[in-house]
Amino acid sequence: MSIVWTLGKCSVRDVLNKLNTEKKLAYTTVATLLQRLYGKGLVNRNDDNLTLLYSPKISKETYGKKMAKLLTNSFFKSYGDTAIASFAESIDKLPKQKREYFLKLLNKKNEIK
Repeated sequence: MSIVWTLGKCSVRDVLNKLNTEKKLAYTTVATLLQRLYGKGLVNRNDDNLTLLYSPKISKETYGKKMAKLLTNSFFKSYGDTAIASFAESIDKLPKQKREYFLKLLNKKNEIK
């Protein structure tokens, strides 16, 4: 997804070229990954002549929020009060700016309710 977000609109070959600078992957492997992303509704697919072009259907920010929500819900559901205590303790370990930003968001949510 990172490559699709970066390129905006890309073919399997475009993604393969970006990936093959780090790892050697087969064209079919990359095509399968993009097909799965399409199947999950994360990318759009358009047929430009004979080339399939993929583009992000969801922004990186929106995806990040969804994943964070899924992770935290699963974490709290599985570990209950232990998870909440651990999460609260970890806030103190955040860099000052991040901690202040987090607390500001938390206070804003509390004001809405």
